[in-house]
Amino acid sequence: MNRTRSALLSMLTLLCLVSACNSLGLVPAKSFDDRLAYAYGVHTGLLNGTAAAITAGALTKSDGQAVLQIADDARRLLDAAQSVSATDQPGADRKLVLATAILTQLQNYLSKRGVS
Repeated sequence: MNRTRSALLSMLTLLCLVSACNSLGLVPAKSFDDRLAYAYGVHTGLLNGTAAAITAGALTKSDGQAVLQIADDARRLLDAAQSVSATDQPGADRKLVLATAILTQLQNYLSKRGVS
């Protein structure tokens, strides 16, 4: 039980850290590679935070699975953006913007559910 609680606190701390960076108005990444790396970090934080919230009972299993599925869809967009970045930079940027918007909405959803 203590191990689960410790893991939950670690994951929620990571999720809060990502959210805090946004709320503090820190300078966002500007280059494509930096924005992509940041989005991958947000994705990882969402996965970990969601898994911990399910384990702790803060999210139902079905709500958590829905969040994880949407996060996986965003990850596929990130992967696609990365794969075409050398040959289609405008297309890669569009995919990155879409994936980032999805991840931001998931963060907002979790925050409203008290998972932030």
